[in-house]
Amino acid sequence: TSSPLPAPKKPTGVDLLTPGSRAPELKGRARGKPSLLAAARPMRAILPAPVNVGRGSSMGLPRARQAFSLSDKTPSVRTCGLKPSTLKQLGQPIQQPSGPGEVKLPSGPSNRTSQVKVVEVKPDMFPPYKYSCTVTLDLGLATSRGRGKCKNPSCSYVYTNRHKPRICPSCGVNLAKDRTEKTTKAIEVSSPLPDVLNATEPLSTAQREIQRQSTLQLLRKVLQIPENESELAEVFALIHELNSSRLILSNVSEETVTIEQTSWSNYYESPSTQCLLCSSPLFKGGQNSLAGPQECWLLTASRLQTVTAQVKMCLNPHCLALHSFIDIYTGLFNVGNKLLVSLDLLFAIRNQIKLGEDPRVSINVVLKSVQEQTEKTLTSEELSQLQELLCNGYWAFECLTVRDYNDMICGICGVAPKVEMAQRSEQNVLALKSVEFTWPEFLGSNEVNVEDFWATMETEVIEQVAFPASIPITKFDASVIAPFFPPLMRGAVVVNTEKDKNLDVQPVPGSGSALVRLLQEGTCKLDEIGSYSEEKLQHLLRQCGIPFGAEDSKDQLCFSLLALYESVQNGARAIRPPRHFTGGKIYKVCPHQVVCGSKYLVRGESARDHVDLLASSRHWPPVYVVDMATSVALCADLCYPELTNQMWGRNQGCFSSPTEPPVSVSCPELLDQHYTVDMTETEHSIQHPVTKTATRRIVHAGLQPNPGDPSAGHHSLALCPELAPYATILASIVDSKPNGVRQRPIAFDNATHYYLYNRLMDFLTSREIVNRQIHDIVQSCQPGEVVIRDTLYRLGVAQIKTETEEEGEEEEVAAVAE
Repeated sequence: TSSPLPAPKKPTGVDLLTPGSRAPELKGRARGKPSLLAAARPMRAILPAPVNVGRGSSMGLPRARQAFSLSDKTPSVRTCGLKPSTLKQLGQPIQQPSGPGEVKLPSGPSNRTSQVKVVEVKPDMFPPYKYSCTVTLDLGLATSRGRGKCKNPSCSYVYTNRHKPRICPSCGVNLAKDRTEKTTKAIEVSSPLPDVLNATEPLSTAQREIQRQSTLQLLRKVLQIPENESELAEVFALIHELNSSRLILSNVSEETVTIEQTSWSNYYESPSTQCLLCSSPLFKGGQNSLAGPQECWLLTASRLQTVTAQVKMCLNPHCLALHSFIDIYTGLFNVGNKLLVSLDLLFAIRNQIKLGEDPRVSINVVLKSVQEQTEKTLTSEELSQLQELLCNGYWAFECLTVRDYNDMICGICGVAPKVEMAQRSEQNVLALKSVEFTWPEFLGSNEVNVEDFWATMETEVIEQVAFPASIPITKFDASVIAPFFPPLMRGAVVVNTEKDKNLDVQPVPGSGSALVRLLQEGTCKLDEIGSYSEEKLQHLLRQCGIPFGAEDSKDQLCFSLLALYESVQNGARAIRPPRHFTGGKIYKVCPHQVVCGSKYLVRGESARDHVDLLASSRHWPPVYVVDMATSVALCADLCYPELTNQMWGRNQGCFSSPTEPPVSVSCPELLDQHYTVDMTETEHSIQHPVTKTATRRIVHAGLQPNPGDPSAGHHSLALCPELAPYATILASIVDSKPNGVRQRPIAFDNATHYYLYNRLMDFLTSREIVNRQIHDIVQSCQPGEVVIRDTLYRLGVAQIKTETEEEGEEEEVAAVAE
């Protein structure tokens, strides 16, 4: 674990946030909820918010509307059972009446005269598949990802078609005028034209808050960074050219010689003259004004110098957004007008993190390399300032990167793996010296709002970039911490019951399995335990193997029984984390080591954490492999009795009844075979979409018998012959590359960075595996075949048949008929 870096002291200030500053891609969620962030000076706190029952929109999904160019000669797919949304993804015509979901768009700035039909695609039905990696793989689709030019004739801004901004970052022209916005802008007001702000007077506290919200909204709206390095190839070439700093001789004559220098500028400002949010005029001031020039570091691979960054401010009192230099296609990323860092350095940091390196170590390596290249020595104060700016800037860069977290779903297992294996990372922790976790004083809902939690984490780091003097979050309500799932693998309800976890519960004598069986049979009812006679209580204690004395009172007998119940419900005994650190994380992977879900622990790990992870999944796996199988199964029986009754009845997650000797059980549904997807099944059916059965098991791969757990033998993976190959897979995980990266010890001081880092690592390590799967399938594709995702998001191959081939077949059929 690397030692924490020194951070300069920050001044305190008013720092409120509301969900209004959320990214535009989340604006489709209409919910009147308070923010997770609240004011608590001198520290920032994350507080609980009401939960929203229901799935809501999937976080990280691309926009719901996606344009598909439908040409006159559209190839068709020669495949059986492709659903309409898959055909849309392949660009196939769908025979359906036109409705309100289709709109006509006028042609763009190119010379095309045809119109584009925009087809409404529901992302929950079939999210558009995209992926990116360091190598460009041809999926066989004839896509055209060129470039477009700003509609303003006097502007030379060029964008990639795939990442066309809504507003030109150069001149402010609306490049999406033809699109209907889903929601109105946050700064719109019902009053007539607002009064223009007096730029000579300082802003009030309320005005500074308006400015904060508007500036964050502006960054979210304009800054959309492509994830794939190949899409920024021209930007990287520009960075390399400017780093080279060439001298060019031109207009050479007998009398004059003109010298032109190609290098980085010493002055940066937004070219906009109107607000990119409300079109109000922008104010550009001088030193010590509301929007004046600021001294700023310029950091590239071969440059480390101070430059000037000019700020502009919207004069609309209802907006007041700060406009800085934010054109990433110039190769620079602006960190609060304190640091302009070249994009290639941020991508280099990401690539090192992908290998398992501590982000702070990667940042130090970059700064050390630049100092060596420039032969510039920084003071300790300057180095500390640059480290903090670059660290905050990097995480904001990741949060502003356009990313679909469904890209990390395994291409073989899809959203419903048949077997999932539990993993833990006890040394991936958050230090408690700079953050305080609080717990609710009253018992509330166990449900957590996943989208709001991650939105808060993202907004926090973007705010740290927009306003470097902001105070970071130092106080968390631990009960609102949400797990991370790819959106399509997340359940309708996501829970975190860690607030109910009791670290003081000690192991108690007795059989939890026997107690659960008595509760299932109705022999023991906890709500009636006070009315039981001493004789009945003693009989129940004997059945559960709980020792008691003849002189024990009725209350003592009840306490012994309840103590065993609490121990089982608590997930047996929670492991205490090291002092001053959180409990690490647990996560589950499919047999291909793709992460299916992660949970971040504040208190020590217990069986109920695994139950939370399973209950929050869209599909509870038919087989869950975990070393504490008995505790997980019994805890699930107590927490979700109706659900487990459908999944394993009274077998307590075993292959057979734990009251009888263990026997070998065949599970043919776990064999690899071709499955057809039944679209008539309901989304929340207990039946697994692949095995077509409601049966589930909680197993372990341990070979040694556990004398303290009589039912452990019934959970052994060796009892099922179809699971034999998975024992080898489990053994190979320990020495695998993904596991080595995920198990690197790391300790964070910043809570926001800790959660964002773990989400990023789950995504990067999983998508690397998925990219290899795609690459292997592409290599085996024949001409006319394309790679697709099916309903369960598994990779497949579809054949494309051109219209010429269709006409040829029709002629052959006609000839045969004659």
